[in-house]
Amino acid sequence: MTPQKLWPLIRARGGVEGLLSSEEEDLSAFLGSRDRARAVLRAGDDAEAERWAARIEQTGMRLVTAFDPEYPEVLREIPDPPFLLFALGRLERLRLPVVAIVGSRDASRYGRDVAGKLAQELSAAGVTVASGFARGVDAAAHEAALGGHGGTIAVLGCGIDVEYPREHGRLKERLASEHLVLSEYPPGTEPRPQNFPIRNRVIAGISAGVVVVEASRRSGSLITARLAADFGRDVFAVPGSIFAETSAGTHALLKDGAILCRGAEDVLAELFPSIGIPQPQRVAAAVPISELSPEARRMLEALSRDESLSAEELAQALELPAATILAGLFELEAAGLALSQDGRYGVRRH
Repeated sequence: MTPQKLWPLIRARGGVEGLLSSEEEDLSAFLGSRDRARAVLRAGDDAEAERWAARIEQTGMRLVTAFDPEYPEVLREIPDPPFLLFALGRLERLRLPVVAIVGSRDASRYGRDVAGKLAQELSAAGVTVASGFARGVDAAAHEAALGGHGGTIAVLGCGIDVEYPREHGRLKERLASEHLVLSEYPPGTEPRPQNFPIRNRVIAGISAGVVVVEASRRSGSLITARLAADFGRDVFAVPGSIFAETSAGTHALLKDGAILCRGAEDVLAELFPSIGIPQPQRVAAAVPISELSPEARRMLEALSRDESLSAEELAQALELPAATILAGLFELEAAGLALSQDGRYGVRRH
């Protein structure tokens, strides 16, 4: 009994109560089996299911059904929303505007920096950033969104109690206490490959738009983008280097009509034009210069010698590729060491 088979029945009968009051003969004809019809009609009196739900909630997880007021309305509108969500954290994040930021697990430094800058600015503007809790772009987006008003939502492809990826344990603890972790998979479900494309429809479903930062031609992020388009959501893509495999997917999206994303301003202008980016929150705490990449250190030195420089002027002065310059500028801005105004960059004086 898959959601795809049950949802048309529930909608046709006006809800679960209408389904459970159906005639067995009628259901048998629709489901093609008298046994299936009887199983559905017995579900309302399933005491073991009640005990199972109680045991899970005793661990601190919340169970949110598709018929509860906490369930996001935009997710309920997709063709096959999950009947049940397992949740840890603050469900009120679902009441804020949500934008998904997704991309490659093997993201470049440029991709991680772009994802972090986008997430930081969207969260500072009160928009919740959703992603899939994977390595690379997803992790960068979650981390950067932690300090803003919007915060972040992680949608897992496994049970909430399963530690995957293992290196994200500390991030998961923070999300579960101050933000939100969601999964449609019951506790104990291992992260099988087939789970993630299914998970992606939830990411797209809860979001007003999806931003793809980096993606190869076979990336799962392209599945999320396709689902978002099918659901009537806006799809944004960030341009990258023409030499990078992780840019092939995003450039294909742009060719097919995705909205060009050069920063959070593009997303906000398209989806939430009444929201502006709070400028003071765009500045992160400065990090030691020794922790910067060699290219970023060279760029910082060049900016220190001039009042301001454009990205093109930096590329010419340092004889570095444009993609490297952009990555370094994102790194310096995220570190709170540089600022931009009208397309020119300068050193931030602390």
